[in-house]
Amino acid sequence: MTNFVEKSIRRETMRYDTIVDVPYLEKSPPCMPANDPASPQELVDNAAAIEALADAGKPHVTHLPISYREIAAFAMCIDFLLISGAAVVSSSVYQFFGVTMAGELSRDFATAVFVAAIFVSATWARKLYNPEMLTRWHEQFQNLAGAWCGTFFLLASGVFAWGVGKELSRGTVLLFWGIGGCMLLVHRAFWRFFLPRALSKGSLRGRNAVVITWDSPLTQAISTDLSRHGYIVTHRFVLNSNAEKSSATLLQAVNALHGKPIDDIFLIPPLGQDVDIGGVARQLRVFPVPVTLLPDEATAALIRNPWYELGSSLAVEVQGPPLSPAERALKRGFDIIFSALVLLALSPLFVLVALAVKLETRGPAFFIQTRHGFNGQPFRIFKFRTMSVLEDGAVVTQARKDDHRVTRVGAWLRKSSIDEMPQFLNVLIGDMSVVGPRPHASAHDDYFLKCVENYAFRSHVKSGITGWAQVRGARGITDTIDKIQTRVDLDLWYIKHWSFALDLSIIIRTIGVIIIGKNAV
Repeated sequence: MTNFVEKSIRRETMRYDTIVDVPYLEKSPPCMPANDPASPQELVDNAAAIEALADAGKPHVTHLPISYREIAAFAMCIDFLLISGAAVVSSSVYQFFGVTMAGELSRDFATAVFVAAIFVSATWARKLYNPEMLTRWHEQFQNLAGAWCGTFFLLASGVFAWGVGKELSRGTVLLFWGIGGCMLLVHRAFWRFFLPRALSKGSLRGRNAVVITWDSPLTQAISTDLSRHGYIVTHRFVLNSNAEKSSATLLQAVNALHGKPIDDIFLIPPLGQDVDIGGVARQLRVFPVPVTLLPDEATAALIRNPWYELGSSLAVEVQGPPLSPAERALKRGFDIIFSALVLLALSPLFVLVALAVKLETRGPAFFIQTRHGFNGQPFRIFKFRTMSVLEDGAVVTQARKDDHRVTRVGAWLRKSSIDEMPQFLNVLIGDMSVVGPRPHASAHDDYFLKCVENYAFRSHVKSGITGWAQVRGARGITDTIDKIQTRVDLDLWYIKHWSFALDLSIIIRTIGVIIIGKNAV
C-alpha cells in the first residue's frame, strides 16, 4: 500500500487547484490531538473512533437531493423556469379569453427567454444567488423590484427601437410582468424560510469530508459548520508545524484514507504561521476529490476579491468600484433615455423660462459654473440664472433666504426647482446622472475636503440632479459643518446601497419634495 502511494505522489507534478470557502465561527467537538506522526493503523483507529463519536446519539436526518454548492445554480434555474412559465401562463390566459391569437404563444415565449436572460444575468452578477444572500429578504426584495422593472424597461426600449410593438400584446406583457414578479417573490420567500432551517438540521445532501489541520484555532469551528452545510466529517488529521514530521504524518494519512469513500478534503492552515500548503495539496492529488482551503478572515477577505492575469503575474483587486460594469451600463442607459424624454417634454417650458429670465434682468438666461463630479473631474453645470450675479471662482457665496441677489423670477425658479432642469443636458452628455450626490461649487469643494470626513468618497459615482440626501431632508444651504456632514453620510449610504429600484424610489420621492418646496432657497 505504501509503495503505491509513494509512487503516485512522485508521479504527481501537475499544479494543484483549490476551491476556497469560508466557514462560520461556531463551536464543534475538539479535534484529534497530534504530536508525533502516528502509525497508519493508529490513524485508522482514530478515524473510526471519530466516525463512531459523530454518529452516536444523532437523530436520523433526511438529506435533500442537493448540496450547498449547487444551491446557487439550482435557484438560478428555478428563476429561469418561473419566468418562462409566467409568460406561458399569461399568453394562455389571454388566448383563453380570446384576446390574442394562438400563434402569439411562440413570440411570448421568445420574449420570456429574453427577459429571463437579462434578469437572471443581472441577479447572478450581483451574486444574489449565493446561499447566504438568498436568506437576506430585504436585499432580495430590493433587487427583485429593481432588476424586474429594469428588465421590462429595457424590453420596452428594445420594442420601441426595433419597431415590433404591434407584434406584442401590451396586456400580455403587463400580465407577464405581474405574474412573473409574484412568482419570483414567492421563490425568494421559499429560500428565506427554507434554507436556514435546512442548514440548522443538516438536511442538505451529505458528503463525506476529511479535515486536515495544523492545530489552527479555526478547527474548533469546522465540524459543526460542515455538518450544517451537509458534510459528514469522517476523518480528521492534525499535522505538525515541522516540515519533516508533517510530511511523514501526511503520508501515513494518505495511506489510511486510500480506498475510503470520501468526497471532499478541507485544509485549515494555522494563523500567522508559514506552512507548505502547496506541498500538502500536491500529495493529496492522489485522491480524485476537491481539496478546499478554509482560510482565516484576513486571507478570505482578499480571496473574495476579483482577480485577473496580468502577463505572468496574478492581480487581485483590493478595492473594487461601487457599481459593477453591468450596473453602470443599466444606470447610464436609464440616464440617457430619461433625460432625453424630459428635455423633449419640457422644451416649451425651457423657452418660456429663458424669455422670463432675459426680460427681468440683463444677462444670460443660463448660469454656467464649474463643478466636480465622478473622480473629482471638473465639468460645466447648466442652470437657469436666478441671481443678478454670476459667481464662479475661488470665492462663491451660497444663496440664503431673502438673498438680495435673487431675482423675482429666480425666487420662483428656485422654489419650484425649475432652475435645475437644464442639468438634464449634463446627464445626456454624461457629466452627471439623474440620481447621485449633488455637486457643489469648486470653491466649496476645496473647503469641504479639508473639513468634512470622507467627503472625497462622494465622487465614487457621478453627481446627480437629485439624491438620497435631498429626499431625506438634507436639501438646501449647507452653512454649517454638521449640515454638510449629514449630507455626506446620506450620500455615502446611497453609494453603498445603490440599486436601480433605489434610484426609481428617489426620483418618485423627489417629486413630492418639489411639491412641498421644503428647504428650497
